[in-house]
Amino acid sequence: MATINGGNDERSCRDHDICVPRSRLQRGFLLCLALSVFLLLATDLHTQSPPEMHARVQLVSLGSIHPAGPFFVGVLFQLDEGWHIYWQNPGDSGEPPRIQWRLPSDWRASEILWPRPTLLGKGSVRDYGYEGQVVLLTAIQPQRPVTSSGEIAATVKYVVCREICIPGKAELTLSVPVSKVPKSERSEWIAVFRNSLSQLPEQLPPEWKVSATSKGANFVLTFRGGTAKEMRFFPLQPGVIENAAPQPLDSDEDRLRLTLKKSEQLTKPVSTLRGVIVLDQDRAYEIAVPIGAS
Repeated sequence: MATINGGNDERSCRDHDICVPRSRLQRGFLLCLALSVFLLLATDLHTQSPPEMHARVQLVSLGSIHPAGPFFVGVLFQLDEGWHIYWQNPGDSGEPPRIQWRLPSDWRASEILWPRPTLLGKGSVRDYGYEGQVVLLTAIQPQRPVTSSGEIAATVKYVVCREICIPGKAELTLSVPVSKVPKSERSEWIAVFRNSLSQLPEQLPPEWKVSATSKGANFVLTFRGGTAKEMRFFPLQPGVIENAAPQPLDSDEDRLRLTLKKSEQLTKPVSTLRGVIVLDQDRAYEIAVPIGAS
């Protein structure tokens, strides 16, 4: 059987081995990220929020702004052991972080680029989110060449949970200079950003073929063109599948079948399964599969 890998999805790479999957660059102005040489260059430009119980939140950047290019900023969460925050679909409970940007008038922010989530909780309540350390990346695109440093501010609202949930709020600021030749005085954030970029879901490799069917109380995802020992589907839409239900994976010749139990809250037919599949806990792909009749 063919081995699942990155397929023919070319990757835009820089020095320090920071790579951005080209499939991630197909959303609007993110195409420009391939031109952003400053992504490799770390500086000490970050502001930490006031101390928060169980979560420390910072705004971090990888370097100075090239006058003609976009740049990444990241909201870095460092969580106490056993505490977590949530993915864009939180699962059975919780709320995802919300970021309200305050930018120069001619700058625009992308949607959050969510790293692949993990399954949290136990028993009949299962959530989707992050533990330990995670960076929520956003691309900032100036609409015209930048001639002076820019001031970025963000209000970040989030919920951090263990047995209990505590709402948090962080007011963050960041001053980003402009340089035609970006400086590389410090590199502390390169590894952090590299790790976050590696966790972004990619588009499914073109050699993969995926279909979905509705069979009684279940949805069945069928994959052709690769192998995996483990697979987990994280739905983008709440109330589609039972988050706590097992997701048995069966293989037959060149096919993989993942069975998903329909949510008891599902009150109307679903036309498309949208979400992220995580394979062997280290590869993630976005899927949007029309559901056919069995």
